[in-house]
Amino acid sequence: MIRRGSLVISFIVVGFLPSVACAQWTQFLPTPFENGAFLDVYGSYERDNLHSGSHSSRWSDTFLKQTVTVYSIGYSYHPRFVQYQFSVSGALREEDYQATAVSSHGWQTGPGLEYDLSLVFLPEHPYNLQLFARRFEPLFKEQAATQHNLVQTSNGANFRYKNKPYFFHAGFLDDTIESPGSTTDITRAYVDGEYFKRYANGNEWSVNGAFNPSWFSSSQNLDGSSLQYVLGNYINLQRLRLTANVSNDSYEQKSPSSGKFTQDNLSSNDFLTIYLPYHLRAEALYRYQNNEGKISDRTATQHQDLSETSNDIQVNVIHKLYQSLDTTYTFLKNWRSSSTGDTSFLSNGITLNYVKTIPRGRFLAGVNAARGDTDSNGQTNIVNEPFQGTAVPGSFTLRQPNVDPQSILIFLKSPIPPFEVIRLEENVHYVVVPSLNTFEIRVFALPAEFVVPGTYDFEASYSLLSGNFELQTDAYGATTSVELLDRLVTPYLGYAAVRSRVLSGAFPGGPLDSTTYTAGVLLQREPLLLRGEYQDVQWQVSPYRSWRIELQYVSALNATTNAFASASYLNKYFPHGEFQTVTHPFTEEVISASGSIQKQLYARNLFVSGGGAYSHLQGLIDSDSYSLNGSLIWKIGKIELTLGATAYKTDSSGSNTVSTRRDHELVYLKFRRRLF
Repeated sequence: MIRRGSLVISFIVVGFLPSVACAQWTQFLPTPFENGAFLDVYGSYERDNLHSGSHSSRWSDTFLKQTVTVYSIGYSYHPRFVQYQFSVSGALREEDYQATAVSSHGWQTGPGLEYDLSLVFLPEHPYNLQLFARRFEPLFKEQAATQHNLVQTSNGANFRYKNKPYFFHAGFLDDTIESPGSTTDITRAYVDGEYFKRYANGNEWSVNGAFNPSWFSSSQNLDGSSLQYVLGNYINLQRLRLTANVSNDSYEQKSPSSGKFTQDNLSSNDFLTIYLPYHLRAEALYRYQNNEGKISDRTATQHQDLSETSNDIQVNVIHKLYQSLDTTYTFLKNWRSSSTGDTSFLSNGITLNYVKTIPRGRFLAGVNAARGDTDSNGQTNIVNEPFQGTAVPGSFTLRQPNVDPQSILIFLKSPIPPFEVIRLEENVHYVVVPSLNTFEIRVFALPAEFVVPGTYDFEASYSLLSGNFELQTDAYGATTSVELLDRLVTPYLGYAAVRSRVLSGAFPGGPLDSTTYTAGVLLQREPLLLRGEYQDVQWQVSPYRSWRIELQYVSALNATTNAFASASYLNKYFPHGEFQTVTHPFTEEVISASGSIQKQLYARNLFVSGGGAYSHLQGLIDSDSYSLNGSLIWKIGKIELTLGATAYKTDSSGSNTVSTRRDHELVYLKFRRRLF
């Protein structure tokens, strides 16, 4: 990889030389803006214990690395012709890694080589080219023991063109990640561009596109590829605005141990806004989606195919009366089809929001009403529904009603190279619980290589209940609130009701009729925010009563200190249990808290920070988790010192779940000394 990266850059450099053949060769010698060298010392201790059911594993790692780096930043021939950044590092590492899964070899030592070379041709020109070659050894990762002792090499190129109204970018990246047990190759290409034009009268027009293929392969026989492309445009004619785009996202991975997984998502979106006389505004949205997914076991004898095609139309007509009353009429029409059935939904609704200014505050009120008709034939699939940025432990709610709980599949999109899609196991990583006319997915654990607590992206695939029926649903509600004393106190009330009637056929599952009452008060006085809320959900399937308290504090205590803190408490009482899950009454409690503080000392040469998070869940599942982190950064002349520590612990159990307990700690020290 070293030779390949160097050869690529050498050929490019030689190719540029003829264009300036009249210059003497000595003018092409590197001329530095800055040369320097520094010494880095990194030491850490990390351990991890995992108990899942009857299985347990543990490992610990003591790691020390010393690195001397020499760098140069400068140019060749002229600062506007070629600029370069180059650094080379010699490293010595020492490591003692012990684990239950492998035999211990005691302290291991070895040299390491790291480099970073970047060339930018014509850096101040409207178009320029960047070539780079990098190598990192060892690449120490704290998330997983399987990723210790990594060596990563990266070679690539970036071409940019920026000259209004044209913008263009293309690049290529080849990464190789090597460890004692595996080697992973990731190849990516990307092309994107935009044409943007603004006229003297204020009108605007643009078109943009992107094309991003990638491939990955592993010595552990995990192979895959992905392809993403998008094409869009934007038109602004003052009173008329149109945004349109079409995109495709396909992914495929296969492995002898887990089988084959493929998905293909094609979507098209068009959004039109028209500003009309008499304070009227019309909005129209059309969305088309075609999603396909296929899961095969490792023997390729069992397949699970999911497909879905959906069309959605939404029209909003909005009228604003002075600054007080907003009226919105909404028309919705969507239909979904798959190989096993289809369903359609038609809805008409109206919403009115009223705002009235009062002394030192405002009065707000709103009412809404809608009627929808659902026509279902057979069983419809929902494929790759995304849920991004979900906290774990935490939950998300499926977006479609009338879900067949036996069909739900949950996937984790791994943030660790090669970024594969991992299927989670019910009652090991998550549980499914009813939530009005759909289901809530509560994720309480993840596979061992992922940190919990944390934030991750998920996808859900499922099927709607099978049946031939026509269902009419009426939904209406009202809200009101009063902001008093310059928003110091804001009490609020809410009411929502759903009533349904089967017009033909037989509707499967539980009834949808429900009534929800909400009352609360919001207290705000910078930097504090306090909310208290009571909610009563009356529903034949799974009624509950809940109390919620939330507290948040955000403040710059002074010019050198910032602080953040939040805490919440949620108590849900289910007097009749949960539909098809638990038939006896129970209470569910969720307590969570997080906070952080940053402080600068000694003329801002010393930076200290600390934080933590805690969550507690008690109910059908009992789960506790916490995380702590702290760091200190001190700069003294040519010396920079960093000391840090992180720890997290999770513990979950339940009558129908696998008990899991995990604790993880990391302490590290970084020392840097500038030599010249």
